[in-house]
Amino acid sequence: MKLEQLYDLYGEGKIPKRLYWELARERLVPLLEIRRLLEKNPYCRSVEIRADGIVLRTRDIALFFDMEQNICRAETIFIGTEGEEISFMSRFIPANAVVFDIGANVGRVSLGLAAAHEDCTIYAFEPVADTFRGLERNLRLNERTRRIKAVHMGFYSERGDLKFFVPAANEAASLRPITDTYYFKEGDQGQGERRERSEVVVCRVDTLDHFAQEHGIKNIDFIKCDTEGAEKMVFGGGVRVFSEMRPVVYTEMLRKHAARFDYHPNEIIAMFKEWGYCCCTSDGERLIPFEEMTETTAETNFFFLHEEKHQALLDRYRI
Repeated sequence: MKLEQLYDLYGEGKIPKRLYWELARERLVPLLEIRRLLEKNPYCRSVEIRADGIVLRTRDIALFFDMEQNICRAETIFIGTEGEEISFMSRFIPANAVVFDIGANVGRVSLGLAAAHEDCTIYAFEPVADTFRGLERNLRLNERTRRIKAVHMGFYSERGDLKFFVPAANEAASLRPITDTYYFKEGDQGQGERRERSEVVVCRVDTLDHFAQEHGIKNIDFIKCDTEGAEKMVFGGGVRVFSEMRPVVYTEMLRKHAARFDYHPNEIIAMFKEWGYCCCTSDGERLIPFEEMTETTAETNFFFLHEEKHQALLDRYRI
């Protein structure tokens, strides 16, 4: 029986006080586990149980737990599986920078970079409506609605309205159906029968070049891109951005995601090479040159820096 049900039964006089104490204590014991995990994870500061939601506070940001998701961003940070290199990423962002967070999800990267660079302007792009609402909610929680501009749209190699395939885990939404059934499961573990859900929604997309021109953006300094396999098409819509503005790029590249779009990540590496960029992985402190992805490649996140524009950064951080 859930704690809420016990509360109601006691209020209705259906269970005695001491039995209620004993049964309620059994259900509150997990709070001690939360405290012990906070002790083990020095990045996390507190977990707040509020009337409007459950909030994780870290050293620099706060995020709502979204337990309707099979796995949510606050959860991955709290249990120690979050792998974003935000601290290292921030070293490649200059003063008064313009940053594009493409595939912003609920704002983890945008909020982290805003905390590290109080003078930068961040555009956080998220095409899926439910996820976008979570992004806006986290921006309000952190009082970052002025510094971070939330934009309800995505990027691709063309403009228009495209179909997105959205599983129960919204963060796995993609322009191509995913094949990993884990992400179809509703986030109701321990709360009843497991269910699966998937839907198709229509979202607005633009090209990088058109968006920059339409909004009078003269310079972009840093782009983070995570679009569940559509990265090649996103970059293909930004020929002028990458050949003229030459931002630092941090992107996810996975063979399994790229295969759903009928390309290989090495095609992205070749594309950037034509624009004068080199590809690197990182160990969190240094850039490691990366030439080609093979079947044994374990890395999933990569940096692209322009050999001429970013020479000082490459001299400083490249092994």
